This record gives sequence, C-alpha cells and structure tokens, in this order.
Amino acid sequence: MLTPELVLTRRKGGRLQVATLSAKERARALEVAELVLSAAQAAEGGSRGELKAAWAEIGLSGREKKLFDGFCKLVEDAAELDSEAPVDPVELRRAVFTQAAEARAADAFDRERVLAEAARSFGIEAPESVMYADLKSEHRLVRVPQLSPEALLERYQTGSRQAVLLRAVRVVAEVRGAAPEAYRALFSKLKFRRLLHRIEPLADGGYRITIDGPFSLFDNVTKYGLALALVLPVLEECGSLALEAELRWGPRREPIVFEHRHRGPAEPDAAPLPDEVADLQAAFERLGGPWAAERATEILNLPGVGLCVPDLTFVHAESGRRVHLEVLGFWSRDAVWRRVELVEQGLLERVVFAVSSRLRVSEEVLGDAEHAALYVYKGAMSAKALLRRLDALA
Repeated sequence: MLTPELVLTRRKGGRLQVATLSAKERARALEVAELVLSAAQAAEGGSRGELKAAWAEIGLSGREKKLFDGFCKLVEDAAELDSEAPVDPVELRRAVFTQAAEARAADAFDRERVLAEAARSFGIEAPESVMYADLKSEHRLVRVPQLSPEALLERYQTGSRQAVLLRAVRVVAEVRGAAPEAYRALFSKLKFRRLLHRIEPLADGGYRITIDGPFSLFDNVTKYGLALALVLPVLEECGSLALEAELRWGPRREPIVFEHRHRGPAEPDAAPLPDEVADLQAAFERLGGPWAAERATEILNLPGVGLCVPDLTFVHAESGRRVHLEVLGFWSRDAVWRRVELVEQGLLERVVFAVSSRLRVSEEVLGDAEHAALYVYKGAMSAKALLRRLDALA
C-alpha cells in the first residue's frame, strides 16, 4: 500500500487531485518503472539491504523521485522475502561475541577459530551469514513480482487513489447502474471490512454510502484507514461511482476535498462471509433440526427509513418461514438504533440483529416487536441462543 507522501497530487480550487500523466510523462514513468523492476530482478537471491542499495544508486530527483519511491514501495510489498534462519540469530550472536571476548581477554583471538567453533556448536556451515538474519535488512529476497512496467504503473495509479483515503474524515460514494446482486456484494464487503457506514437508497435506483474516515476516529486510525483504502477497488467495480472525500492533507492536516469518478463492471465478486458469521453458520448446521442456514441474497429496504443487509437467511423446513440474521457485531452503536427505527417504522421481514455486548445495548430496546429480535452476545455468537430466537419469531 502506498503512503500519502508517495502520491503525486496537485491542488486546484480547494480540491485535491491525483495527478494525471501526459503522454510524455507516462512514457518517462514507464522508463522509471523499468529501472525499478530491473534492479529488483538483479537483486533476487540477495538481501533486502542489497536491494535497497541497488535502488539507492539510481539517481532521480523531484517528482520523478516520488514516483520512483512509490514504485519501489509497491515492488517491495509484493516481493517474497524470507526471514527464517536455521538457528536463533540472537543466541548465535551471543555465543560468538562471548567467545570472542573470552579469546581477546586471553590474548588468543582468532576470528576464523571463533566462527568455526560457533559452526560446530550450532551445527551450521556459515555462521556469519546467519548472525544477523533477524534484521529486516538481511531478509532474503526469494522472489520478485513478475510485473511489466505498465502493470506497475497501473498499481501505482490505483494505489495513489487508495492512499489519499488514508487521510479521510468522511467519504460519500454514490453508486448507480449495477445489478441488485452487485449492490449486495458491495454492501457485504463494506461490512466485511468493518467500516462505519450508512446506506441510503437514491431515487434513480442507486445508493449513497457515507463512510466515516480514519481521521474521524480517536484510535486504530492506521488499521481503519487501510480497511477504507482496500474498499475503493470494490466501489470501483460496482457500476458508476461518484466519490467525494473530506480530507486532512499535508503536514498541517489542512481540510481539502478529493473527488473521484469511475465506471466499472456491474458484477463484482462476492465477498466472503466474515469469520464469525461463517463459524456461526457451521455451528448451526451441526445442531440439526428443521432450520436450514443459507447465505442471504436480499437487501431489506423500508422506503424513506433505511435498509439492512442480512448475512444469513434461515428457512424452516416444515412451515417455509424465513428469518434473516444481520450481524452488527461491535462496529457501530448508531447502526443498532437505525435497525430499531426500521422495525418501529414497519419493517415486515423477520430479522434477528446480532450485537456484541461491547456496544452496551439491551435486548429490551426492541420491546415486544413481532417480527424482529435483538441478540446481544458476549465473545462469540451461540448457535443455540440464535435457535431460540428463530423459534420465537417463527
């Protein structure tokens, strides 16, 4: 992942733009990418430190240097590096240094003899190549990513847009023109990334998604920012995207706005179920009984109020009654109140909303709702506890 400092940007009218390359600039960028890739391929089999040294010998400056550094970051991130050693480097260093100190004290120091004794004691052939194997600079470059200069430049351009979002306070994305299955896949991926978000239907059939940015939080800013950046390609895959992000940019974290438009395919790949949901489904299936658990395929929308995106749907074998499950986990207390409002305003589908006790919400907030229940759990969700709520709603 690129960092914001490695992105080529320009300011225009209070807006931040990721710089676009002219034909001449693009041709030069491909030459720079080739320099980075060639140096990496030549360093394959050596150490990370040797790779860095090879790159450092390529003298570039100005905007080219920022582009070059970005390419290097992407190649290093994608490379396969090995930090394993046949013995513990710390223990090996301690033994070598202790023996060397004792030899010097006896005025009998012989470097080769000290290393030979270490090799014999630890059962290795070349102790000097293992002594510092735990240092990052000594990690072995096992394999360099097989990228063309064009592919590396494309990664840089995508990574630049993602890196901008690492400084976001809020992101508003409008998606249009996708199939219902594509929207559902998008919403599932937003939940999978545990992003704090709100979804509103648009009059023309699309959706407005408001996502809290990392700079709206008090902690976990880096981890959350990475999750937000990773969801950008998912947004770009879903029909037509119009995105606006409020940023805190530069050393002074000045407020500025970033806009992005993109047209992508209408059918992104389905997101995997979050681990806790997949574990719950597996545990539920082991219980047996009349209820069958399947991955949900619907978006439940109450016009003018809001919507929810269930994770699982349970179907009763005898009655055919269906009950949905949406797992809200611990990511948003506000999301719980929005679901309560959905129920109070007339959501007719039967739904169980699962909420972590960390959100400090009582199951009583839904009162005697006929079609919905709140399941507050500690730690992991219980299949048996869920079964009781399904039976109550059936």
